[in-house]
Amino acid sequence: APAFTQTRHQVVRSMYDYIEAEMSKGANFWHIARHMLGIFQNQPGARGFRRHLSENGHGKSADISVMEKALTFVPEL
Repeated sequence: APAFTQTRHQVVRSMYDYIEAEMSKGANFWHIARHMLGIFQNQPGARGFRRHLSENGHGKSADISVMEKALTFVPEL
């Protein structure tokens, strides 16, 4: 099995600078976040993660805080 050096949570958080940079240029949070819906596939809490992003990731007020809250649904292993 390959040795992973980052947890899935760390991978998601490593995207924050990119997300904020793109949003400062006018990008929509959801257009980036939707590509991350499957990162916790088959993990406990994955459904809650996806649901929170899907329900709260749209609109002008959606930002990194939505992703951070979504991460709370998935235990850090």
